Amino acid sequence: MCFSKRNHFRTNNSKKVRGHPTYIYKKVGSKYYFIGITHSEITHKTKNIKLDVNPNPDDPRDSYARPFSSEDNVDSFGGKKKGWLLSKQDKKKINIIKKNHRQ
Repeated sequence: MCFSKRNHFRTNNSKKVRGHPTYIYKKVGSKYYFIGITHSEITHKTKNIKLDVNPNPDDPRDSYARPFSSEDNVDSFGGKKKGWLLSKQDKKKINIIKKNHRQ
């Protein structure tokens, strides 16, 4: 199946993720592949990976990425977040996380 590369942030509004921002890196069919972003060091007893720079330019708090990627239907996501970016150092961390995919 063909996929298209994505590199942007959106809010995932599914019941499972409940409105957290996500970094979307790929679209396959009607699914986005994403990495969850949070302010919490630990989520569901899993240690998150601290980002060097919060991708939200309006938020000075520490930001963390979930240590695995997931997938969800495109219609579970809101619009693109404007101005959100990953730092060069954080892109390296995200590239490692992309390899740890969970369905």
